[in-house]
Amino acid sequence: MLLAFSSMAQGDELIFSARVMGPVSNIYGVSADKALRKITENIRWRDIDADVSVQGTVVFSSNRETDQSIDIHRRSESFDLYVTDGRGVITALTDTPQNEMLPRFSPDGTRVAFVRARRQLVLLELASRRERLLYEAGEILDFDWAPDGSAVAMAARDRQRGVILQLHCDADCLAGPLNPQVLKQYPRLQHSDAIQAVDDEVSDFGSVDHLRWSPGGKTLAFIFHPDGQAARSLHLLSLESGESARISDESQQVQSPLSWSQDGDSLLYAALVNYRFYFDETAQKKVYQGAMQIFRSELNGKVQRLTDNTVAARAPVFVGENQIAYLQADQLAARQYALVMRDLDVGSERTVFDAVTPESRLVVRR
Repeated sequence: MLLAFSSMAQGDELIFSARVMGPVSNIYGVSADKALRKITENIRWRDIDADVSVQGTVVFSSNRETDQSIDIHRRSESFDLYVTDGRGVITALTDTPQNEMLPRFSPDGTRVAFVRARRQLVLLELASRRERLLYEAGEILDFDWAPDGSAVAMAARDRQRGVILQLHCDADCLAGPLNPQVLKQYPRLQHSDAIQAVDDEVSDFGSVDHLRWSPGGKTLAFIFHPDGQAARSLHLLSLESGESARISDESQQVQSPLSWSQDGDSLLYAALVNYRFYFDETAQKKVYQGAMQIFRSELNGKVQRLTDNTVAARAPVFVGENQIAYLQADQLAARQYALVMRDLDVGSERTVFDAVTPESRLVVRR
């Protein structure tokens, strides 16, 4: 349900996954001038993880199928990629038994990179539908395009190490050598008993599970996920010097996604604070304690907490010079979130939409 118009700049649009019922979700957009826009509309499938190109085309992952009959013997499903102009026509980009997830447009909107079967980073040219395997690893956790489209940064891991790789492209990345370059790597803990360790000796064992390129293309922000019990942390990696530095507080468990300000001077992120999870044997259910709050960090490490009393606030994104959007709920285990807009200058905020899936990210089209 749309509750209020946002105060976004004219022409800006937020793309997200709206909860319909149960696990069913559609892709919606909301903007200052168009109010609510239903980009997909179904009552059966899960349309998730959308991205939008500079031309306004939307790509998303979905478990939808041509045959809509109910199969009571079905035990598995797969997610394929689809593209739409938002006017009702939806076209399949892939049709395979593997899951294709995390579709991301190139900066010029002519290509889509995505992860297949969690192991392969694949590039697809929209005009020709030609594919190219860019990289294969034990597990690909995340990737991001360079602002000029000349490279892709990728976070991957196997049993031995977690690594950030940069794949350099010639022209459109569809031909020529990729010249993978290791930008950062971490060793992995090898034994289950060692994972219980909490001392500093193992705090640097783990992998990077999320990264985002700065608008100027000179810095990578990434989230380090330790194999042990240390906190998930936010780091900056200089692509010029190769040096990295942690900028989040040790008390924070930093959560993805990250969002850069348009000027590249600060980052938005969510973090768990005072977090504890356990299983209540009496009630026979999982119990989550603590809160997830939104923070803004400047590149020098100065951190400002933007939310306070909200139990669960996540997926923040800059939508203008002085405005942000994020998802909010009254408990960490909530099945749906509200989409909230906040004006950073005056501190005012309003709820824009009240039924967003908890896994949704917010994507801004400008």
